[in-house]
Amino acid sequence: MKKMMVWLLSGLMVMGSLVPVWAEGEDQDEYYMELCSRSDLSDAQKAECQDYITQQNAQLQKELSEIAAKRKELETNLAKVGEEIKNYDSQISTLNGQISTLNTQISEKEASIALLEEQIAAKEAEVDALRQKVEERLVRSQQTLHNNQFLDFLMGAEDFTDLLRRIQGLNDIMNYDKQSLEELNTLMQQLDADKQQLDADKQQLETDRASVEEKKAQVVAMKVLAEAAQEEYQRQQADLEAEGNQISGSLSTLQGMLNSLGLGSIESSSGWIRPASGRISAGTWYYGGGLNVNGGVHLGMDIANSIGTPIYAAGNGVILAAADGCSNDGYIGNACGEAQGGSRGGGNQVYLLTNIDGATYAVKYLHMSPGLSVSVGDIVSAGDQLGLMGASGNVTGAHVHVEVFRLGTMSIESYASSWNGDLAFGAGWGSSALSRICSNSGTPCRIRPESVFS
Repeated sequence: MKKMMVWLLSGLMVMGSLVPVWAEGEDQDEYYMELCSRSDLSDAQKAECQDYITQQNAQLQKELSEIAAKRKELETNLAKVGEEIKNYDSQISTLNGQISTLNTQISEKEASIALLEEQIAAKEAEVDALRQKVEERLVRSQQTLHNNQFLDFLMGAEDFTDLLRRIQGLNDIMNYDKQSLEELNTLMQQLDADKQQLDADKQQLETDRASVEEKKAQVVAMKVLAEAAQEEYQRQQADLEAEGNQISGSLSTLQGMLNSLGLGSIESSSGWIRPASGRISAGTWYYGGGLNVNGGVHLGMDIANSIGTPIYAAGNGVILAAADGCSNDGYIGNACGEAQGGSRGGGNQVYLLTNIDGATYAVKYLHMSPGLSVSVGDIVSAGDQLGLMGASGNVTGAHVHVEVFRLGTMSIESYASSWNGDLAFGAGWGSSALSRICSNSGTPCRIRPESVFS
């Protein structure tokens, strides 16, 4: 009976940190914990303890039911928000594709217009030259007709053969004049058509440019909507993820494995190895970084890079837990990771127990690609590849999410043998974890990854 009451009260105390039950606070819990743990209770005291446990249990079940309902509501909301973000991203991608196509068409149209303008200039020069030649020929013809020189030319023939030759020559001259006039007319028609096409091309070019600017404005609007949806997701996400964290399964089997590995031989590392190359896309404690930022709780550092970027062990240590089997098509609200033995929405994940500069830490890696390079129980050295960056689980893009827990000065072997399977390592989950930051709390606690990874 004593063990049962201690177990129930311990459970109630643990859950009390998440769901406050008594307005009086910790004093009442401590009173009953001390009272009901004794073995020399009177019948009245036993009845008092039984009443307390019954009341606490009923209240606890009520609160747990409310949490379950809230979790379901949040899951629905997050799925909706996730679909909105995917829709916005899809529309933005489509618009950017249209803008790129239009810009290509504009460049081609500009080159075509420049070539057409050169052709028009050349034709204008040709028309001017031909026009001048025809005009000069007409002037000479008028002068010839006025002076009867054509007749003199024909009458000056020495014989009939010479007359025919002179008549043919005049005919050739007249045909040449006619051909020149026809060529001039054709060139002028082509020139007019080219100028009309040039005007049409320029109008289309202005229309395309206006369309590009319109689509750019649509992209900006879509990004604003996507960011608003993202902020809403961030406000809800951390506590929902906290609900989905769990105690690692098959703990007794795992501890038996760990105890047989000879973890005492693992040497402490000197300094930290950065988890992966890339940019920090989200900072620790809150999205955007810092403790005074309005936004969703974010308990780790996100390093963004392309899928397939190698991810490395921060130091010498052992793999305490791992989850694999999630695809790289993650989205907001994707719970993958929980069913695989990890934290909810974490996708493919690795938990490394390491000792660096004499202190023991746990490092949590989330959203990796399927096909991890390590498995539970593997002993690794600093810089060993754990897997590849991915986009698995509850994500909006390829990155690795890293959390760091300071566990104290005990050895890796000692901690592993006493680990209770908690994937938050006693440092809390969700917004409640902000009370377990190492700058204001003793171990186990969370440290900002940015402070140890350069």
